[in-house]
Amino acid sequence: MKKTMAAIILSLALLVGILPSATAAVVDNKVIWLGDYGDKDWSGLNLTTVDGKTNTTKRLFKEDVVTYAVSGDWIYFLRQNPEDEIKAGDIMKMKKDGSKVSNVTTGNVMQNFTIEGKILYFGGYDKDYKFQLGTMNLDGSGKKILKKNIEFWSYVTTKNYIFYVDTMGTSIFYRMKWDGTAKTAISKDAVRPYDGGYAVYGDTLFYAETSKDEAVQWSLVDVTGKNKKTFKTKGSVQPIAYSNQQFFYEETLVKGAMNPVRTLTKIKRDGTAKKTVAIIATDDRFIGQVGTTFVYKTAKGKVYQISQEGKITISAK
Repeated sequence: MKKTMAAIILSLALLVGILPSATAAVVDNKVIWLGDYGDKDWSGLNLTTVDGKTNTTKRLFKEDVVTYAVSGDWIYFLRQNPEDEIKAGDIMKMKKDGSKVSNVTTGNVMQNFTIEGKILYFGGYDKDYKFQLGTMNLDGSGKKILKKNIEFWSYVTTKNYIFYVDTMGTSIFYRMKWDGTAKTAISKDAVRPYDGGYAVYGDTLFYAETSKDEAVQWSLVDVTGKNKKTFKTKGSVQPIAYSNQQFFYEETLVKGAMNPVRTLTKIKRDGTAKKTVAIIATDDRFIGQVGTTFVYKTAKGKVYQISQEGKITISAK
């Protein structure tokens, strides 16, 4: 899909934004993380060895990458087509050390993907540039189109459900089965289609709503719609992780003279025991987990860890 075709799908121009997908994966004491478009020194895929000493980082793939997943010994990633003005490209794979890079798909028509077991779920365009969802094997074979003529671009797929934001209408958040049945509105107000608006953690779903008065409330709920717990904030919420019935998230509040305060916070799945884990600098970026610790990178490239209880380990570098 070349730039000359961009006008056909102009309404999808926001696809250059960050969709709710995995941003980091852990292999032993190594974190694989997606670089930032705004920092060309780290764009693409990177691997940081978190040893508490130098925490060295290696660039595995230097071209633009918009999403990825790890399965077995392989990293699967969506390489952004450099000629495209929207998010589209080819799914590729490589070994965890950056070797044996090869294409899974060709044609630069893939927009997003997830992996569950041995199946790759994808969203992409057909020959007429209409959006569709489907599955394929991890080697690219056995491609099946499960749903055609999709009218939304912000979604997460699981084995049983599609969760999506109505990006062509009210921005309400929906759940439906793959055959299009059981369509259910999950939210009452608008949900952001990117930048942490929602995320799926196994059987638990997170989503944040913004009402007309710009107040933000966010919820944890089973993917089936049961056991919903709702919370409110005067700031913004960014999901980080879900582990052992505890949800970890960043909350940013503006206090006095427009000074933002950003915290790493945890709360139990039942809504109790909310606790601030650590204060995070505004420019620091979460890049993944090692064991039970959260790994952050400063604007200057220094990597450090935060334990679930708030202990900060800074490298000697």
